[in-house]
Amino acid sequence: MRDLVFILFFFIIIFVSYRKPFIAVSIWLWSGLFVPVYWLYGFAESFRYNLIFSLFAMATYLFCRNKPSIRFDGIFLLVILLLIDTTITTTTALIPSGIPWVVWDGYSKVILLFIFITLTMRKSHHFDMLIWAMVLSIGFFALVEGLKFVKSFGGHQINGPAGHILADNNHMALAILVMLPLVVHLITVTPEKWLRVGLVITIFICVLAVLGTKSRGGFIGLLFVGSYFFFKSKRKARTLIAVIPVLIVAINLLPSSWYSRMNTIKTADEDSSFEARVVSWKIHTLMALERPLLGGGFKGPQYAYVWRSLALDFDELNFIPSAPAGDKPWAAHSIYFQVLGDHGFPGLTLFLLIIILAFLKLSSVEKYFRGSWESNLARMLKVSLVAYCVAGAAVSMAYFEMFYVIVGMVVCLSILQKDAEEAKIPKRKGAMTGRKIGKPVAVNRKSAVQSKEEFKG
Repeated sequence: MRDLVFILFFFIIIFVSYRKPFIAVSIWLWSGLFVPVYWLYGFAESFRYNLIFSLFAMATYLFCRNKPSIRFDGIFLLVILLLIDTTITTTTALIPSGIPWVVWDGYSKVILLFIFITLTMRKSHHFDMLIWAMVLSIGFFALVEGLKFVKSFGGHQINGPAGHILADNNHMALAILVMLPLVVHLITVTPEKWLRVGLVITIFICVLAVLGTKSRGGFIGLLFVGSYFFFKSKRKARTLIAVIPVLIVAINLLPSSWYSRMNTIKTADEDSSFEARVVSWKIHTLMALERPLLGGGFKGPQYAYVWRSLALDFDELNFIPSAPAGDKPWAAHSIYFQVLGDHGFPGLTLFLLIIILAFLKLSSVEKYFRGSWESNLARMLKVSLVAYCVAGAAVSMAYFEMFYVIVGMVVCLSILQKDAEEAKIPKRKGAMTGRKIGKPVAVNRKSAVQSKEEFKG
């Protein structure tokens, strides 16, 4: 029965998104994060929904008549350069080619999604649809798992969908944290009161879900996100009142084992899990020092014989205290060291430049569109980036699609700002023939952009 309902839902989605690329791209994202086959048990389980939706989204865009104008910026160029760099490092990888090329294949699909986001998202409801895709995937799963956590009085261990990149509790915590600020944005732009109430409840349960993952990185990220909202809030008393119920429920739900695990943050240098992370960070650094331009390729430092080879030079980083390297390889456990070990210093430089430029672009958009939906979205995207950068410091999530979705939205907001700036002082015909131009007339930004779009149409 569940499979029949989903197949019916599948055809409805296809019909609704026909000739509407922004809906098709949003469904593409939703199917990648939601993992439909995780919820199905019959004949519908055999379909590759993400592939189907991605092909349909690309076809919808190609055959759509009223496409947005193609515009790019510096961040877009950096992302493409990073893809080129990872392609080069994959061809020169130190491990059997089958492994890095499989990872590259998945990563290239993430970049393809990023490209189509930059090509299609231009209006407020486009961005809202994309955010709803995240809420109806990550948010839905967090809501289900969070309710199980509450029902079990804190006994339920929250993990992501089995077989998915979010199956790990730390990865799931990061995904929820990245999504939370965007839910706040939806609350500010959603007119229906019942939807706003539902989104507030979603935030409440999602916070509990982050705690229920028992992820120390997730807990630290949650503190950063919560502190940002508190210090940036103009109504701090109201913010505290909203936080109190969450604290009361959490205190009564969280088991003693949770407090014991979080207390290890204070003595991280004595914790075996943290010690393993430090060892992995040093190995990935040695990989970059040995091959500074190429690294080891996707998952290169994690391969057993590469790990053991690098461990021979482990003493070079003795000034950083850690346990011995050992023979067992570990994942990078950090988005920064993951990129450094996989792709060397050029890859890490490009990755960091994308993050830094995204912050700068968002600050510019926030200032330029002050008081509008663009400004509020830019502010929330900055919080999502902070959550990713903080919680990602301890997990191997450098190639996670939600990061590139956020970066894609940053590119689109930057394009909107450029369009508004150009429309504010329109060029006259005399500008092309050397005629003198009079003083520019002040034009409302929003009306100017709308007029420009109508003219293009």
